[in-house]
This record gives sequence, structure tokens and C-alpha cells, in this order.
Amino acid sequence: MQYNFNICEFFAGVGGSHLGFLSNGFKSVYVNDIDDEMLKTLTFNNPELQNSIVDNSSITDIDPQNLKDKLKQNNVNDIDVIFGGIVCKGFSLAGERSPNDSRNHFYEYYLNIVKELQPKVSIIENVKGLLTAQILPLNTPKNILEKVDNLWQELENFKGKKSELRKKNLITEEFEKYGIDLRKKKKLLVQEISIYTKKVIDDIVKIYNEIGYNVEYKVLNSAWYGSSTKRERLIIVATRKDLKGKFEFPFPEYNDISINTKMDFKICNNEINLNFKSPITIREALNKINYEDSNDVDNIPMKHNLKTIERFKYIKEGENIQSNMENVPDSLKISKFYSRGNTMRLKFDGLAPTLVPGHSNFPIHPVEHRSITVREAATITGFPLNYKFFGSHSKRCEQVGNAVPPPLSYAIAKSVKDFLINQNT
Repeated sequence: MQYNFNICEFFAGVGGSHLGFLSNGFKSVYVNDIDDEMLKTLTFNNPELQNSIVDNSSITDIDPQNLKDKLKQNNVNDIDVIFGGIVCKGFSLAGERSPNDSRNHFYEYYLNIVKELQPKVSIIENVKGLLTAQILPLNTPKNILEKVDNLWQELENFKGKKSELRKKNLITEEFEKYGIDLRKKKKLLVQEISIYTKKVIDDIVKIYNEIGYNVEYKVLNSAWYGSSTKRERLIIVATRKDLKGKFEFPFPEYNDISINTKMDFKICNNEINLNFKSPITIREALNKINYEDSNDVDNIPMKHNLKTIERFKYIKEGENIQSNMENVPDSLKISKFYSRGNTMRLKFDGLAPTLVPGHSNFPIHPVEHRSITVREAATITGFPLNYKFFGSHSKRCEQVGNAVPPPLSYAIAKSVKDFLINQNT
């Protein structure tokens, strides 16, 4: 393959973003992720990376000037693209979103690297929760930070204890009241610290502008580009101010009424009859898999206990256990509460929700009484059928669940390539 442009990748994971840029002729000169098993998956499946710098450092330990020197030693002086799938736990809408989560500041370290390397294009990929995220700056008074940490730790302890008591049906009114009081304390504390907090998206745009970049961002749905999962991702694209033209986000190719993401494209504001392809269903995705390949360890189903399997039988295709609770025998009920993951059954002729593994499990297969395999989840996401994942079952589920869907990264990479090609015309 002839490479026209280069790319540095941060928080590269197992290569969801890498695959999209590779397929568009980009050469990765540097890849970074702190998780060694993810890097093992990435490098095993992408042997072209043997000629790249592969770095397992934390983003907080990377010295921008040293990195620049290393790249120069490898005859890389000008960077075309830097891509950062920044760890999003602190911004995710799932969980408590502590304004003092140390991971909240990873984007600042990333932007320091962008400032030093001055790529033509810089991309941040994240959850859409980043758009509303408010965080505490590092210079916030220590007593405020401690107050926040203590309350958020108490909230986490409460959630853990509640989960434990729920399984035993031992939750009391007094315990529930304690939880309500904690929520009230959180609400009051959020108001109290509002004089210190900053909005993340505003800070990102501000920093990009200060270091010489124009910024555009949109929430894109991976199903628009060929994934069989309706995974929404916030894509922030910054282009250097000395470059001509404006970056154009990839226009959706697939769509139907089941995809609720707002299609925020100029063409959509015009009265034009848009002929989208039908999204690629779970049935179409799973039909690609060779189920006779006994050597594919990523396609070995998880072994559930008999009670779990019996419980699965009461969940109808496309529904979750809550909507079928009245039919579940008392002997199979754990409690009135069930987390997402293997309490929701996928629908063959539909799309999967965001595939976030819960308790090492993905959602239930459309017709079989088991959670989907790592291979099935990867294929629904858009990974090649021969992509091999490394680590425990739990880690491999996490690797797929954290990955940028390759069809989405392919569409983004193509738009980036078009923008860069335009610089030479």
C-alpha cells in the first residue's frame, strides 16, 4: 500500500481508529496506549507497526519535546494527523462523573503534545457526555478538591453496598433514605463548586484556538457508516489555521428511523430527498462469521450458570428483562433491578445499542440463550473477521467495547484525507 500521509495515535486501544486510517493510506509513525494487552492486540493484527514507535507510556508521562525528537530520529519532521481517543470514564454519562476525576485532564496533556508537534489536523474522539462535562481545574483550592473526593467516594461506596444488598433483597427504607440524602448533598456541592468549574468543550476549543487551530465538532453515529451498533461518538476536528479550506464531516451513508442521533449536516436543512441505504443489521453482521471454525477462541460462548440460562429464556428478542419480569418465575428473579448487558436481548433485524460489556458480558444473542461472543461483538462493531484479541475474556470484551468502530474511523479518515489532498491542489 502506498502511504500518502502519516499519523500519530494516542489512546490507540486495539486499533479501531488505526484500521480506518490505514485503509485510507495513512502510515502510523507512532502509537500509544498504556494497556499492554491492547497494544498486543493492536500490533499482532497490524504487522506494519513493526516499523513504528510503539509506546505504552501514560499520556501524563509523555514529554512533547522528547517525542518530537524521537520522531525526527525516525525521519519524521512533519506530522499530518494526530488522533486521540482520549479515555472517557470521567465524561461518560454512565456513573457519577466526578469533577475531580484525574482522567478529566488527559485532554490537556494531549493538547500539549499537539502544541509541540503542530500537526495539520488534530482529532479528539470521545463520548458525547464531554459536551456537558464540567471539571475542576488543577489549581482549585485543596479543601474543595478534598470535599469533592470524599463525597464522590461515599457515593461509590453507597452504590457498591446497594448492589450487594440488592442481590440479597436486604435494602431497607433507611438505606434508601441515606442514598437520597447523598444525592441532595451532591446537588448542593455541585452548586457550591460551580464558581471553580470549567466546561471541557469550551476549554478544548479555547486551547486549540490559542495554539493555532480552527475547531469543528459533531456527534456521529457509527451505524451511519456501516457498523451494526448505534454507537454515538463526539468527534472534534481541529485544522491548522494556515491551511486552506474547511474540514467536512463525513455524510451518513446508512440511516433509518431506529437511529435517533440528530443529523447535524447543512444538507439536511434543505428539502432534499435523501436516499440512504438501510443500516447493516445484526443478522447481516453475524452471517459473515464462520461458526464452524473451532479454532476461533474469540467466538467461544461464555459459560453461564443454569439459572442464568433459564432466565435468558424469558427475554424476548429486542427486549430486556424488565419488560418481561411478570413472566419470570420467582425462583429465577434476583431483584427488581437489572443492569444493562446480558439482561437485554438483541434483535436480528435491528441494530445493537452501544456494546458496553457488563460483568464481562455483552447483550444476549437474538435467539440463543447466551451473551454474544467477543467475535460477534467485534463483527457487529465492524472489525475484520480475522482480528484476534488477547487477554482474559473480560479484557477482550473491554477491548471491543472501548474501540472506535472501524467503519466510523474509516469515514473520518477519508474526510481527513480529502482535506489534506486539497492542500496540494
